[in-house]
Amino acid sequence: MVSLMKLSEKAFQVLDTLHRQEISNQRQLAEHTGISLGQVNYILKSLLEKGLVKIGNFRKNPRKISYMYLLTPKGIEAKSKLAARFIVAKLKEYQRLRTQLAERLASLGERGHTRLAFVGPEIVRDFTESIIHEGALNLALEAHCRNWTNLKGMDHECFDVALLFDGSAEGLNKIAATTGIPREKLISLW
Repeated sequence: MVSLMKLSEKAFQVLDTLHRQEISNQRQLAEHTGISLGQVNYILKSLLEKGLVKIGNFRKNPRKISYMYLLTPKGIEAKSKLAARFIVAKLKEYQRLRTQLAERLASLGERGHTRLAFVGPEIVRDFTESIIHEGALNLALEAHCRNWTNLKGMDHECFDVALLFDGSAEGLNKIAATTGIPREKLISLW
C-alpha cells in the first residue's frame, strides 16, 4: 500500500474530485479543486506513478480520442484512508480551538465581565455563543457587528467589553480613538 504520510491534503482533494466527477483534463481538475494548474500537474504525475490514478481512453467520436482521469481500486482505498486521517486531524484542531476559546471566555467571566459585544464573522460569533452555552459560562453576547466601524453606532453601555475577532493591540488603540470606546473595553479574541 502507498504510504499515506507522503500524500498531502491537496492530493486528497484531487483523489476526491476524481472519485466524484468525470474529469477529462487538468484544467477542469484545477477548477474543481481550487488548486493551481501547475500543482495539479505535479500531483497527478505523483498519483499516476503510485498507481492511484490511471488515464482512461474513451472514444466519443471515431475520429477523436478522449481521455479521462480515473481512480484505480488502490486510489479509492487511499482516498478513503486519507479522508479518515484528515477528518480526525480536523476534529482535533476543532477541539483545540474550542478549548482555547472556552479558556479565553472563562477568563473574561473571571474578570467580572458578563455582557459582550462580538466584532467579527457571524460563524465565529455562533461558535463563541455555542461555547458560552455549553460551558454554562456567565456571559451573554449582547451585540454583534461584522467590523469595528459599526461599534460607533452602538450603545456602549449595553456591553462590558467588545470582543474583537482580529484585533491587535495597535488596532485596539486605533479603534478606541475612533469610536470613543475606552480602550479597556476592547479585547482581542486571540
